[in-house]
Amino acid sequence: MHLRYSRITGALALGLALGACQSGDKAATAESSAAQTPAAAAASADQAKGAAPADPKRTAEAAFAALRKRVPDFERLGYEHLVGDLDGDGIDDVVVAYGEGTADAQMATLKKWTAVMSRAGGPQLLAQADTPDDCVYLDRIEQGKLYLQVPDICTAARPKTREYLTYAWNGKTLAKVAGETADARLRQRLGALADAFARKDKQAILRAFKFPIPLGQVPVQGTPLGDEAERNQDRIDLAMAERHFDSLFPAQRLADYALLLGQVRALEPKPDQEGGETAYGQRPQGAETEWFELRIDWDPDEDRDEGNEELIQARIEVSGGIGKDVKAEANTLGEVLDREKASRRVYEEMRLFLIDGELRIQLPNGAG
Repeated sequence: MHLRYSRITGALALGLALGACQSGDKAATAESSAAQTPAAAAASADQAKGAAPADPKRTAEAAFAALRKRVPDFERLGYEHLVGDLDGDGIDDVVVAYGEGTADAQMATLKKWTAVMSRAGGPQLLAQADTPDDCVYLDRIEQGKLYLQVPDICTAARPKTREYLTYAWNGKTLAKVAGETADARLRQRLGALADAFARKDKQAILRAFKFPIPLGQVPVQGTPLGDEAERNQDRIDLAMAERHFDSLFPAQRLADYALLLGQVRALEPKPDQEGGETAYGQRPQGAETEWFELRIDWDPDEDRDEGNEELIQARIEVSGGIGKDVKAEANTLGEVLDREKASRRVYEEMRLFLIDGELRIQLPNGAG
């Protein structure tokens, strides 16, 4: 179970941030609640007698009561929590992330987290060891592992993830078992999507979409999928996309994407004139030259669009083509137009967003 709240926003003075750093909790050993609240006692009783799984809300309330013994006002500057089994005993545990600041702060300058394990004697707080002290956001608990995200700036209005962390139970505590930068995550997911297109894996490809899809967002007008979407209030749901996958990805588009993604996955983007990153590749194909381009914008305009409710980490654009006397690198609009003019065929383009650490196909074929 994952209960998320709006990310803490605002910018405070440096002195305030330093004060918050000095006030951080540095407990070195696990703590357990000496006197249980009614919620904690009820949750423990359910677990001890092997009853049906405890209500997640009751489990969370018991964990909050235990945390208040260490941080009495942890809710003051905002908090979020996850409920799930972390140590493989079949009983849900709780992870809480909460804001910190000086006594007079109105917004958090730090965001710490702690795990509260469900035990027969009551909730037990783990020591805050092997944990980033500056700022973390909870992602999910999945198959016994805890996934966290570390933002670039904790007080930013729209913080962007710079690192993804994974923690797992080692028999005594939760220890970090993996860490991945945002760039490494993007490249790994790009390679996985390339593999999915190469093997024509319909389910893996469709997982890169967010359903339902507005009809105008994909180039399917006049196809069986487009016709069915028109009868469905101009919306495409997953079942429709599965039935008419060939409408969404006809053979040529599927082949183009497999080719493009397969080529750009190995490119190394470099900073470009527009503040993003770009990489080019080309290879001879008989008398012609095949070219490829990968462009990444880590601060996309779409993230600030009115009505957007998601944190868009990056926009990724993939393109390519083939022709005689064509050069892949194109740094200006004029060079881009010259490259297209020199190409016998420009392959179908793809645009993706990196959202919550996963790639999402946004505009196949530049539609929209």
